[in-house]
Amino acid sequence: MGRDPKHDYRGRSIYHITICKAPACPPFSKISGSPANPLVSRTIIGEIIEQQILNFPNLHPSLQILQYVIMPDHIHFAIFARDYLPRAIGRYIGMMKVKTGQLIRASFPEITNIFIPDFHDRYLLPSHKLQTIINYIQDNPKRLLERIQNPLFFQRLNNHEIKGTQWQAYGNLQLLQNPFKGPVVIHRSDSEAILNAKHRRWKHLYENGGVLVSPFISHAEKEVRKECEDAGGKIILISNQPFGERRKPAAHDFEQCSRGSLLILAPVIPLPSERETFLFLNSIAEFISAIMPKSTSR
Repeated sequence: MGRDPKHDYRGRSIYHITICKAPACPPFSKISGSPANPLVSRTIIGEIIEQQILNFPNLHPSLQILQYVIMPDHIHFAIFARDYLPRAIGRYIGMMKVKTGQLIRASFPEITNIFIPDFHDRYLLPSHKLQTIINYIQDNPKRLLERIQNPLFFQRLNNHEIKGTQWQAYGNLQLLQNPFKGPVVIHRSDSEAILNAKHRRWKHLYENGGVLVSPFISHAEKEVRKECEDAGGKIILISNQPFGERRKPAAHDFEQCSRGSLLILAPVIPLPSERETFLFLNSIAEFISAIMPKSTSR
């Protein structure tokens, strides 16, 4: 999963690896405490996994573990291939998985599968910051506890129909029912007077509990989003790319979700990044903004 045919997986690179637990395998760990002070208690299975993560340099001296976390149902680690490898990085991950399975089954013969067959990788691009990946891995327990404490802020919905199109949603679904929503759409032809009027309307909305709805494509629209978030306002963000199977919001968006201030809408089928798509996303923003909350019968 996540393999890029254009990337040399034997070359010098930093990878963010995610490996998920097999459904029937017991948990790797237990997360307790609070988001401010999370505690990861590894099970015996998790301790064996940790040993094998730390054993990567013994598989090849060029491999270095930069950060890792063992969650109840998956593991994350950042691994640095400092020099060209004789084999692709996936071969070493496969060796780690096989050895882990052998050690666990030696103590727990009833456990047939520890991990799902594949793994997800993401290599560090020049535009990526290593510290961002390190922070993401470190903050996994915190984010899990935040989702547990605020389940309504981290709801996921699949196949939600909007204007004849199937969408996925992640975040605070209650924002869809907010009666005060407004689309953020800025046109190049907008005069200064029109722009000023729009900004006054958006500012009034987010300062009074309303929700701004937009794909926030242009720089000017992104600035409106920033002003809204800085003021503690609420956002419905419309994307043109679907969620992955285990995709979670990026750090900034996750923080907004934890406050109940964000809902992300993504299409089930990816949409190309072109003008027609952006016009369509703007029309979705206008459609959503016109939706009134469902009445409750008494």
